[in-house]
Amino acid sequence: MPQETVFVGVDVSKGTLEIGEVGARSWPAPNDPGGWKKLIGWLRKLGRLVVVGVEPSGGYERGLVKALQQAGVEVRWCDPARVRALAKALGAPAKTDAIDVGMIARFLAQTGGRPIQADDERDALKAALAARRAAQDTARRLEAQAQALPEGSAREALEALATHAREAERELTRQALRLVRESSALGDRWRRLQTAPGIGPLVAAELVAHMPELGAVSGKAIAKLAGLAPFIRKSGAWAGKAVCSGGRPIPRQMLYLATIASLRARNGARPLYEHFIGHGKPPKLALTACMRRLLVTLNAMIRDASDWKAAEA
Repeated sequence: MPQETVFVGVDVSKGTLEIGEVGARSWPAPNDPGGWKKLIGWLRKLGRLVVVGVEPSGGYERGLVKALQQAGVEVRWCDPARVRALAKALGAPAKTDAIDVGMIARFLAQTGGRPIQADDERDALKAALAARRAAQDTARRLEAQAQALPEGSAREALEALATHAREAERELTRQALRLVRESSALGDRWRRLQTAPGIGPLVAAELVAHMPELGAVSGKAIAKLAGLAPFIRKSGAWAGKAVCSGGRPIPRQMLYLATIASLRARNGARPLYEHFIGHGKPPKLALTACMRRLLVTLNAMIRDASDWKAAEA
């Protein structure tokens, strides 16, 4: 007889974990090494094959995921938007940790979730890039606030803080690029991505960090992951416009920046963009199509271990 699989959901917050199986009562544990050890001990006592599902929670889940993986427990991502959609479809009356953990477990059992692979180098790169974006956002906010103030000590104080944030942004940029440049696992694909028009070092680093599937899935699948795959809306005789939605926001933002730069570059996306415009497509749709084409080509480059010119030939 095949061994029955137990699907366990874990709702993660800064200080606590809510843990539960499908249809079972949940229980709490602290989100610290002691709580992780307690969860792992409980999982081992089940005596069956276990798969644990967690939602990305702004980094609060990292320690738990690492502890589970080191203990040999399979862990999978459960997309928060899709988990919430399942809760609404099932008529969940409220949103609490106990309800959420049950829905995570049910979502995991129904869809299988998305595998989490341990990758310390990519995690370090993501952390550096996240810190860089935070410093950049802080600097922009402080600069805008300073401009709104009259000349004086208050304005000077905000300008000094903004300068400090800009210095931190530059240092974090150097750290992130050094990490990816010196990485044996990530460095080659980072350099290869930069052979494409519009792809600079930072855009390539963000894509390497947030799109580990590059080269490992089909063009349609990679476009869907970035929210660049059009979804058809049709019912009977009615047919609506195909729309793109969902996906990972950071790669999509990077592809937008790269495509804008590519429109001005030699051998870039300008001919393709003008082709869509010439066929009556709105500028926004034409730009999205260029972003999708760029991503699909980058995916093929990584898959075939070839640079931009070889991929386009």
